[in-house]
Amino acid sequence: MSDQRLSGLTDPGGEALKPQLEMIRRDAPVPQVPTVPAGYLLRQAVPEDRLSYAQTFATAFEEPSPFASMMQKKLPEGFFVVEHLPTGTVVAASTAAVYPKAQHPDGHSLQWVVAHSHHRKTGAGQATVAAVTGLLADSAPNYSYLSTDDFRLPAISIYLKLGWQPLLFQDDQISRWGRIFGILGLRFDEKEWPSKS
Repeated sequence: MSDQRLSGLTDPGGEALKPQLEMIRRDAPVPQVPTVPAGYLLRQAVPEDRLSYAQTFATAFEEPSPFASMMQKKLPEGFFVVEHLPTGTVVAASTAAVYPKAQHPDGHSLQWVVAHSHHRKTGAGQATVAAVTGLLADSAPNYSYLSTDDFRLPAISIYLKLGWQPLLFQDDQISRWGRIFGILGLRFDEKEWPSKS
C-alpha cells in the first residue's frame, strides 16, 4: 500500500492514531464460517500452541504475545486458530473474550486478530474472525465490540463484511472513518452508524 493511501491513517511519525477506532456488532445475521483451504485446519487453541502462536504474532505486531492472557480471558470455546497442517504451526488466530471497560461494561469482544505474514490471503484469518463473530453473536448479552487501528485495512474490510459497524464515539472518528471508507471504495454516511453502544 502506498504512503499516499496511508496518509491520514497514522500520525506524522508513522504511529497509530489514538484512541483506537471501535466497532460494534448487534442484531446482524450470524456469519457463515468460510471453509479453510486444503492443508489448513480451523480449531480451538491448546496450550501447546504457545510458541507457534508467538511466532505468528511477531510477524504482525511489535507487542509481546498475548497468548496466556487470551487463554484466561477467552469465552468457552472462544480461542480460534488455524493450523497449517504440513508444519503443525498456528498461522492465524482470533479470540472471543471478555474485557469490560467503561464504554462496554459487558465486555464481550473480538480480540487480537492475527495472520502470519506468509499465510495472508489464504482465508485463514477471515475464518477465525467469522468463527469468533458467530460465537459472540450467540453469547454477548447485548452487543460485542472490537478495537482496531486505522491502517489495518484488510482486517477492517473483513469486519465490515461480517456485520461489524463503526462506532462514532468522538468527533474525529467521523473523519477517520470517512478516510478509511474512501480508501476501501465504500460510501460513508455518518448517519448510518451508531454513536454510542
